[in-house]
Amino acid sequence: MTPTRNRYLPPRFASLDLGLLATSFCLLRLPKMPELRDKLGKLNFTPAGPEIDIHAIAFRDKVREKARQKRLAAELAAGGKNAKQIKAEQRAAERVRKQKERRAAAVAKGRNPDKKRGRQQRIFDEWDELAKEERLYKKLRKHKITKEEFKKLMYGDKKAGTGADGGDDILDSDMEV
Repeated sequence: MTPTRNRYLPPRFASLDLGLLATSFCLLRLPKMPELRDKLGKLNFTPAGPEIDIHAIAFRDKVREKARQKRLAAELAAGGKNAKQIKAEQRAAERVRKQKERRAAAVAKGRNPDKKRGRQQRIFDEWDELAKEERLYKKLRKHKITKEEFKKLMYGDKKAGTGADGGDDILDSDMEV
């Protein structure tokens, strides 16, 4: 007679697929524990990439968040192994964020960022951009567009009105002719 197993008891720990279990709990990273040390390469788990800054995720509870911030500041001030790891993760997250911004800008310009562009094509792109600048400047000179529109079309919304006096000195000197 075989003993019956209670189906409500959890299965043996060794037979669990810990990677799948961690994924089902939406873990961003596996905890450091001795049970996982020898299985690390065999787990069916992919940790969160560098685009997610794990240390920037706040607790909902204000008291716990304040304590976490204090502990994080103490770790960074100590400059130990954890501080180096935290800074490296934050730099990687920043690098990924900037890369995504550049990619989005390339897509907005109608370019395929995955495609390698040859030297000849880059030269053609530069000439096209120069022609666009020349056309806009002619429109500005003939007063078909304003200086603000010129800046917006040339530099985008971010750089419009840069400089101490708005950057009009170059445009004003040319407009007086």
